[in-house]
This record gives sequence, C-alpha cells and structure tokens, in this order.
Amino acid sequence: MEIQGPAYSVSYNAGTNTVKYKGTFNIRGAEGYSEIAEMLNKIEEQLSPPAEVVFDIREMEYLNSSGITTMGKFVIRLRKKTGVTLTVLCSGRQSWQEYAMNGLKKLMPVGLTLKFE
Repeated sequence: MEIQGPAYSVSYNAGTNTVKYKGTFNIRGAEGYSEIAEMLNKIEEQLSPPAEVVFDIREMEYLNSSGITTMGKFVIRLRKKTGVTLTVLCSGRQSWQEYAMNGLKKLMPVGLTLKFE
C-alpha cells in the first residue's frame, strides 16, 4: 500500500507492520490528509494483538500541524487496542521530530516508544 504526493510518499509494509514516511508533508487541512488517514485506519482495523506498528519517519523532512493531528488520531485509536504498541523511528538530524513526536507520546504514554538515530 503506497500513497504518493508531489513532495512526499507514505508506504505500508504489512509483513513488518511498518509505515514509512518520506519527504515534505505540507498538505492543507484534514481533507488533504484524508487518503493517509484512511490508510492508517485500515492498518489499525487489521491489527490483531499482540502487535507492534512501526512509524519510520527518519526520511520525513517536514510535517505540518494537520499531519500531526492525523497521526494523533491514529495513536488514539491504537491506544484503545490492548496489546498493540507503536514504535516511532526518528532522525536526530530533524530537530522538530523530537518535539512533535513527544506530543504523540502524551497521547499514548504506555505502548509508544520513540527511537532516535
């Protein structure tokens, strides 16, 4: 499963439960993120606990507030599933990632792990 835009892509590997983000996500509003949100909802619906989902954002250069909100809604759905965890692979080169992803950790204090490389 893959979604491509002019400056970004999001792909999902079902074998590893990994969602990989690449590029600059400067999409306007919730409507602009609807295709990505639908993909994330399908992923969540298919999960059978115990399961780990991985967000690999190491190649994400920018994510606006609408994108963070889209991720946050997914995290809220995940935290309702007992036995499902989320690991976010972050880049130490993108200083905004630490701040933004720590905000997601507040939505899922147990079960969300941030890893910086």
